Amino acid sequence: MRFIVYPNNFMNQRFMTLLGAAALAFTTGCAGSYSLIRPNNIKTYTPSGSSGPVEMAYQFDALRQNGRNKKYVKKEAKLGYHVVAVRVTNNWDRDVNFSRDLNLIYGDRPIAPVSAAVSARDLRQGVPIYLLYLLANVTVGGTVDARTKATTGGTFLPTGPLIAGGNMLVAGGANSNLRKEFAAYDLTNRTLKPGETAYGILSLRESSVAPMRVEFRGPASPASPPPAAPAAALPPAPPAATPPATPAPR
Repeated sequence: MRFIVYPNNFMNQRFMTLLGAAALAFTTGCAGSYSLIRPNNIKTYTPSGSSGPVEMAYQFDALRQNGRNKKYVKKEAKLGYHVVAVRVTNNWDRDVNFSRDLNLIYGDRPIAPVSAAVSARDLRQGVPIYLLYLLANVTVGGTVDARTKATTGGTFLPTGPLIAGGNMLVAGGANSNLRKEFAAYDLTNRTLKPGETAYGILSLRESSVAPMRVEFRGPASPASPPPAAPAAALPPAPPAATPPATPAPR
């Protein structure tokens, strides 16, 4: 790809050079940035129907609602992901581990979120693709043969490497920011202290949106405490002593 500019004079040439390079950068630069979700700053959480002492609220479509993440929103829809911001509060009197002690219920069934590392890798935007912009260079001046349409002379400006490098830096930095935030808000094996509220980002591979809640695992949950142990049986009482016989009067 080669752009040719034909100025009328030297001053015009410099102006057209700068204008052409700027226009090229803005029209071809398409790497997407990443805006942080920041779950702890979200004010519009939807409360879940959790009935136990651990409460959860959530917000679907977290990538779109909390920043300009056009590239990642497209990738999310293409791969069938739902990125959800959540808030979890432990109202129990003991520690609760999110992965070990709780089931995440999606609609009417338990599901397992995709790990932060895997989802960040799946949702990242491509970086090497921007090497194609190496061909987006500009030639200023020159003479075009009216018969052959061939161009001779002129000044070649290597704008392609600048555009390619700029896009690759933006895309790589955005992917890094996404990966770091997903890791920082990963609830896998996160332990909540009594009274603690934690914020997280869950990546779900689900075809549709459904209500969410958390439930305790197993029979030892606070909603169904284990039955009390039966009282130990008392030993049988000893037989009453027989009083001595009273002698008959004489």
